[in-house]
Amino acid sequence: MNISVLATCFNRREITLNGLAALRRAAAGIDYHVYLVDDGSTDGTGDAVRRDFPEATVIQGDGSLYWNGGMLKAWRTAVQTGARYYMLFNDDLELEPESITRLFSFQKSMEAAHGPKVISIGKVLDAETDTITYGGYRVAPGLSRLRFLRAPDDGAPCDTMNGNCVLVPAIAVDDVGLLSDRYRHHTGDIDYGLRARDAGYKLFQSREPVGRTPYNHAAHAKLARLTWQNRKFMLRDPKGLPVGEWLHFCRRHGGPLWPLNFASRYLKIALPAR
Repeated sequence: MNISVLATCFNRREITLNGLAALRRAAAGIDYHVYLVDDGSTDGTGDAVRRDFPEATVIQGDGSLYWNGGMLKAWRTAVQTGARYYMLFNDDLELEPESITRLFSFQKSMEAAHGPKVISIGKVLDAETDTITYGGYRVAPGLSRLRFLRAPDDGAPCDTMNGNCVLVPAIAVDDVGLLSDRYRHHTGDIDYGLRARDAGYKLFQSREPVGRTPYNHAAHAKLARLTWQNRKFMLRDPKGLPVGEWLHFCRRHGGPLWPLNFASRYLKIALPAR
């Protein structure tokens, strides 16, 4: 098997089915298998995938995994069967035909130029504006190690990535490991990219887009809305900014200034609500 595709889903049956159908077209000619965690869906997603996609193994979750936990569970299952590559994949990504075939070719060309320690990040665009919504990041200029900017299309390595569509060679499991179990929803993909970079991997964003997904403005707005009602969500909900997870991330990747990175986020939450 060339590629084990890792994905997770929850109660968006049609989106998941459409995403897997697009994946089938995007990976034309590639030997791949999907490991999909159905994290407690009640809309029949798992059964529909089992019926329509024989190339997929559905793994049952209990609704407590969220994105990072579901992706980690999929990866732990896939690693037992062996593959040359693993691909992180979001089921809401509208993949272009043969885009994964092109991404795989891009990976091989980067390996030929830079050696086997290469991770390829699929560039994702907004359907209306053609601007990059998800892909690679560079550390922003300045003292902080935890400020990131979207990577430009200049061909230079990235520092980290979004996990919407990422091709990871199997050797990285030994060098970097899997997604961290310290995160439930956010941050696991950013953490993995930074760990891979620190382990000597070069992360490259694909020259061509793999597909289209609008930026999740609703989630960003909810995290930015600092009302009293929203503080509990921010501090405790897996989709907010749980204290333990942010502390771990800052200490792991923030360098000497990590306490400032950690405190600045929660200082904003502590300010009086407007």
